Amino acid sequence: MNFEDLRAILQYVPQFRGATFVIALDGSVIESPDFSNILLDLAVLRSLNIDVVLVHGAASQIRSLGEKRGISLSNCDGTGVTDEATLEVSMDAISRLSHSIMQSLTTVKIRAASTNAIRARPAGIIGGVDNLFSGTIDQVDGAMLRSFLDQNILPVVQPLGFDADGRTLRVNSDKVAREVGIALKASKIIFVSLSNPQETTHFACRQWSAEQASALLESSAADKLPAGLLSKIKEAIRATRDGVLRVHLIGVARNDALLAELFSNEGVGLMVYADAYHEVRPATKADADEIYSLIRRAVEDEQLLERPRSDIISQIEDYIVLAIDGNVVGCVAIHFYAEQKLAELACLFVKKGHNGMGYGGILVEAARQRASELQVDWLFALSTQAAGYLQKEGFQKEDDLSLLPPNRLEKWRKNNRNAVLLVCREHIEKETVQ
Repeated sequence: MNFEDLRAILQYVPQFRGATFVIALDGSVIESPDFSNILLDLAVLRSLNIDVVLVHGAASQIRSLGEKRGISLSNCDGTGVTDEATLEVSMDAISRLSHSIMQSLTTVKIRAASTNAIRARPAGIIGGVDNLFSGTIDQVDGAMLRSFLDQNILPVVQPLGFDADGRTLRVNSDKVAREVGIALKASKIIFVSLSNPQETTHFACRQWSAEQASALLESSAADKLPAGLLSKIKEAIRATRDGVLRVHLIGVARNDALLAELFSNEGVGLMVYADAYHEVRPATKADADEIYSLIRRAVEDEQLLERPRSDIISQIEDYIVLAIDGNVVGCVAIHFYAEQKLAELACLFVKKGHNGMGYGGILVEAARQRASELQVDWLFALSTQAAGYLQKEGFQKEDDLSLLPPNRLEKWRKNNRNAVLLVCREHIEKETVQ
């Protein structure tokens, strides 16, 4: 790890302090060798004063116990009919698994308590079929869970619910995680599976708004999704619409998957979000150090001209930044030449590791919008290595350097970079059409 990685991680610590995360583990994760890494990650989160609630599934364990006893199960994940024999196997498997989890948490010195926080009722007849001992969640005892958290005790929530008469009902763990997250006003729900959803499905985009995720489920692509992933995306959409800001879906193929997802801008899995994940906004003086740090490497690679920190501060109103989770990962500047009614696009840069995400285009469009607001005749850029990219974004190469404002032409002559002049009049044409 280099110091820039550490700096990026530390940006999240103040944001997460005092927050509540619901970690939802598939049963198959708990019986895998990677579970030990998850336990250590839970200890790290708690050391940062993050409240953690653990919800676990048990489909894998129920299936194995049913096979061992020679019992034909009606379902393993609590989403269909649960007959009496399946309920009995489920209760035994879940009880054993919860005990194993408590033992494992003890080994990493985490105080924990298994809870009966899920109030449920029989799911009843669905599609003409009686679901018998499958339950629908009515309420989560959030006060109980919060009481444990206030005592620095990690609550462990099983995929079982209890009705008003004390009867036990099988409930789906994905739904439990969603309801627990909503009840506790959690900042995040993190679904953890064996395989990485992003790698399994080869989705180009790793961050979706709830609306984008809903559109995906209504498309033909949904038919190709594994049932477990489909369930988690559905619950993620519902959770974000009911107050949970972010829902993450990760796999444990990487031994640092949980922390890498939470403490990096792009993460390693999939995310469904309710609020503005990407924000393009005018820079403030508080962003000056971040902008200076951001472009320093580009200056070393001769992609950008060096800009003293004092210059960035004095011209901060010219800058636009793109932030992810509040962290600046890209910037662009628009310098206005009022006398000539021209504007210069400068200092376009996206942080390494965030290339290929379309952020450069987002910043260029923001620059065009700013130029339009300034009512300039045209927008220009002087570039060396980014000239080809800007041409793809609608700029055209111009050989007549006399078009430049005199003071800008003088700077061009002195720096000896032989930057190419590119111009863009698209925003003017748009304004004319309107």
